[in-house]
Order: sequence, then C-alpha cells, then structure tokens
Amino acid sequence: MRLLCLGDSLTYGYDVSHEKGWVSLAAAALRWEADNHGMCGDTTWGMLTRLRQLTLSGYDAFFLMGGSNDILEDIPLRGIEANMEAMIRLMQKQHKSIYLGIPPLTQRESADYGWQARQDVDRHNDMLADYRTWLLHLCQTEGLHPVDFYAVLQKSPHYADGVHPDETGYRLLADAAISVMKRADQTKNP
Repeated sequence: MRLLCLGDSLTYGYDVSHEKGWVSLAAAALRWEADNHGMCGDTTWGMLTRLRQLTLSGYDAFFLMGGSNDILEDIPLRGIEANMEAMIRLMQKQHKSIYLGIPPLTQRESADYGWQARQDVDRHNDMLADYRTWLLHLCQTEGLHPVDFYAVLQKSPHYADGVHPDETGYRLLADAAISVMKRADQTKNP
C-alpha cells in the first residue's frame, strides 16, 4: 500500500527525528510505504499548489491535513474550506481512500514560542473548533475517513511548544491514524 501524506508541520513531524514523526510510525506499523509531503509553515493554498504538481495515480490512498497555519495567519475559514475542497476533489478523481486529518487545538504556551499572540489563542482555538466541525461533516458527506488529532490531543500535556506535539504526542497521533487506517483497510479488503 502506497500512501501520500500532504500537510504542514504536523504531518512533516516538526521537532522530532524523521522516524519518530507520526507518518513514519504509522507507515512502519501498517507496513505501508508513505511519501511524507508535509511542509513546515505551509497553508492550504500552498498545499493545493504542491498537490497540483504531484502525480497522484501511483498512490493507493491519501492523507490530507491542513489549516492550522491558515488559522494562525487569520485567513478566513471559507478560504481554507475552499482550498481543502479543491484538494479533496483532485484526490477523489483517483477513486482511492482519503484520510482527512483534523488539526489539534493550540495551547497558551504557543505565544511564548512566537507562534501566535497570547490574546489570539482563544480566538484561533474557536476557529479550529469550528473548522473541526466542518471537516467532520465533510468526511460524513464525502465518504472520507476522519483522523481526529483534535480529539487525541485536546486534553493532552504532550505538546512541545503549544502547537506541535512532543515525541509522545506524535506517538498518540500515529496510534490514532493506525486505528483509522486499519479499520478502513479491513472494511475495503475483508
């Protein structure tokens, strides 16, 4: 099974070694080949631009997660949603499984690391909560497989800098992805 993973630093595995990022951990556990196209700091517009340059026909499944950087940059949700819908449409043309990552909340300490201003944390988290609701609805209406990293890290102390998980946090993300991907693969190939 060959999986394309497209996203931002949360997909890339920011601040941990390559083999300790959730994509590598999940791929090893599933015995899948994963091409990690996570890019630190990328927005959904940047992801859409990169996706259009990739050859998608060689993949058996897709993982897509973006929007955190857009929200931290105060890009309106409608623009984020339009970019996500465009990427999903491109992937759907391949008639393969699509796993949609739900980005986690940020923590107050993110302001100490310069990811956002302290007064913006609650507003950005409200946007992430609204975005999660939209993504989950999209999964339901489009037959996508949600990987809810928001729920996994919601009450977790496993953040390195208030935005990105620490090593244990990435392991938790991997476990969530493995669970969803195994279940979907077993349903498809009983």
